[in-house]
Amino acid sequence: MDPLNVISSITGIITAAVQVSNLLGQIKDAPTLVSAVVTEVDHIQLIFRALQTFLDRATKVPGGRAALIQLDDIVVILTQTVLVFSELESLVSPLSKQVKTSYLARLTWTKVQLGVERLVNQLQRHKTSLTLLLQIIQW
Repeated sequence: MDPLNVISSITGIITAAVQVSNLLGQIKDAPTLVSAVVTEVDHIQLIFRALQTFLDRATKVPGGRAALIQLDDIVVILTQTVLVFSELESLVSPLSKQVKTSYLARLTWTKVQLGVERLVNQLQRHKTSLTLLLQIIQW
């Protein structure tokens, strides 16, 4: 994968993060987990924007430090993050379409909650990996 495809992927992830955040914002009487997910999605956006900025300026980074980051490592994280956002979007999309809170809606959310928690944990791991990669560059 060339750097332009990586930049396109990052832009796509940022767009997906905004969509998921908007979907979560539409959930009526959402449980407290929703605000934690929104926070995590917002943090992922920040990290990917920083990565995007880094890639835009990559030609100005000293070669020795830039060589510490392998493009393949970034591609793996990007791919995994895209998969997580896709699954997260499919989980929360039906919940955001419910007009009012009902017993059935709460029951549905309870069922979805474990999957959402698992996905948030995966997002946190991806965020940590990207943060470490960016810190290597600033080192």
